[in-house]
Amino acid sequence: MSDVAEMHGAIKDHKKRLRATYGVPCPECQRLLPRANPSILLPQQTCRIHRYKDQRPELTDEQWSNP
Repeated sequence: MSDVAEMHGAIKDHKKRLRATYGVPCPECQRLLPRANPSILLPQQTCRIHRYKDQRPELTDEQWSNP
């Protein structure tokens, strides 16, 4: 069970690094909810609140592997 927990922790850390490097705040969250923390979107990701889709091209395999 600890191997599975370690793997999920590693995936979570990897996603955090990707968002820190390539993420941008959702412009709809900033416009409609200025006092709230906006959703951080990766390229081609959709905001769960406002259904705004980031139009930047998807990350390459190299960018995905090395955030």
